[in-house]
Amino acid sequence: MSDNQTTEVKEKKKGKGKAVLLLISMLVIASGIGFGFHFYWQGANYLVTDNARVTTNLISIVPPISGKLEKIAMHEGRYVSQNQVIGWVGDSASLRSPIDGLIVKSYAVQNQIVSPHSPVAVIADIDNLHIQANIEETDIKRVQLGQRVTVTIDAFGNRQFSGYVSEIGWVTQAELAGNATFFTTGGTFTRVTQLIPVKINILDDINLNSVIGVSARVRIAL
Repeated sequence: MSDNQTTEVKEKKKGKGKAVLLLISMLVIASGIGFGFHFYWQGANYLVTDNARVTTNLISIVPPISGKLEKIAMHEGRYVSQNQVIGWVGDSASLRSPIDGLIVKSYAVQNQIVSPHSPVAVIADIDNLHIQANIEETDIKRVQLGQRVTVTIDAFGNRQFSGYVSEIGWVTQAELAGNATFFTTGGTFTRVTQLIPVKINILDDINLNSVIGVSARVRIAL
């Protein structure tokens, strides 16, 4: 092969290499643009958070008087009706369930001495099971009652459930817990983004009784 032919072959290979590099660069740029557009579209049309969980009202059962706990019927996993007797303190004071619900925790032991200072059981209001999402204060104005929500619950893998925003809290989680950061006239002040609870009801027929407290992910359609 002559020198001219060798040079021509090298130039062709070099040209092909440049074309491949150019194609790769174009694909990377296109992917970046596509990802950026998807991210923008997602942010403009949905509000997504992993700060969510399955929850309901949990009611502690506290003895009205001190005494010996007798005739208990407070076994975990038992369903109880409103006003149903679930135990006695001594021979006179009865312990009754204030709601229809599920006993999710029992501290009761037959013949133990109890007092009004310590709960003997916890009952979950299973008729009010829902998802609570904690939304940052900077995004709360984007949330409205009735907005459609897609929910995934860790205990159910990637399965998706349909729901809607049923209630928007009036006060931040920190204020409810009594640990809100207040303004100060001296020292160092650190601004903290506050969280507002949003209640989401699930429309699908799903039993959440055994997953109270489990983490969830919500995507609110704006």
